[in-house]
Amino acid sequence: MNPGLCGSCIYVRRIVNDRGSTFFHCGRAKDDPSFPKYPHLPVFHCRGFEAAKDTDPPQSTSSTP
Repeated sequence: MNPGLCGSCIYVRRIVNDRGSTFFHCGRAKDDPSFPKYPHLPVFHCRGFEAAKDTDPPQSTSSTP
């Protein structure tokens, strides 16, 4: 699965459950409730996105809030 911007954001925390499912938790949601804790993936547009060091955000023309 391609998580979009979440895959290279400094605020993301990847969570893997006991069954092997992976979830992407948005750290911005802790301080700003307008951000979803677990965004619908893939995310192609996010006003809170900040790239982690040495990563490039994925390129896309699609838009997901």
